[in-house]
Amino acid sequence: MDNEIQKRDFAQTLARGLTCLEKLAETDAAATCTEVARAMDVSRAAARRILLTLESLGYVKEERGLYASTPKVLSLGRGVLRRTNVWSAASTIVMTLADELNEPCSISVLEGLDILFVSRDATRRIYTSRLGVGDRLPAHCSASGKMLLASLPVSELDQRLSGITLRKQGPASITDVETLKVVLNDARQADFSTAVDEMENGTISIAVPLRERGGRVVAAMSVASHRDRMGPNDLADRVLPSLRASAMEVQGILRDFQDRNWAVL
Repeated sequence: MDNEIQKRDFAQTLARGLTCLEKLAETDAAATCTEVARAMDVSRAAARRILLTLESLGYVKEERGLYASTPKVLSLGRGVLRRTNVWSAASTIVMTLADELNEPCSISVLEGLDILFVSRDATRRIYTSRLGVGDRLPAHCSASGKMLLASLPVSELDQRLSGITLRKQGPASITDVETLKVVLNDARQADFSTAVDEMENGTISIAVPLRERGGRVVAAMSVASHRDRMGPNDLADRVLPSLRASAMEVQGILRDFQDRNWAVL
């Protein structure tokens, strides 16, 4: 009976619209209607109706037959991230650690094969672009991303990495899936992960997992720096102890939210 109700109440048009936005977000460049239809596995006519609807609502723009999402899409997620939740509650710890080390600190969650920043010190930066809450980076070449990927069940990790192409971001980016799996296994054993010259030349970072009371990894906390300020060996020697101590504080907040039956994510 429940399944019948769920099927009856399921709004397929809404689902397809959200899928369309997801597919546009996954592409690095604007896409044609045909490409969107192929990605969504629907007819070109169906994709065109969805794109035109989203365009009329301001979530998609069209130029010379190419479609791309607009900044308005960010409003769908930023409102959630700005509400009082476990990550905004943890922001004081993030800022305190950033001030202590004078390096950018952040908390990220895994979204597909990207990391999504849910708490971040926005006053310091090491990357070319200034990053903040709601921004994304490729998981395979960031310390947080590798920690989160390493924390997935092996079967789920294999599924996510099956048939994909790992894009080269920095000079040391890992682009071979099997090599990445070896690195992820090392991170799983060490319970921390590092990235050196993988996102951009000269950037270094280290991340540790954040676990809810049941032990499931729900996020990663990281500190980043640049070779101009510290060496890669300093990450484990100087940064890791403070990072782990701060992560324990964040986990305390996370578990308090769980005990109060408040939303964790």
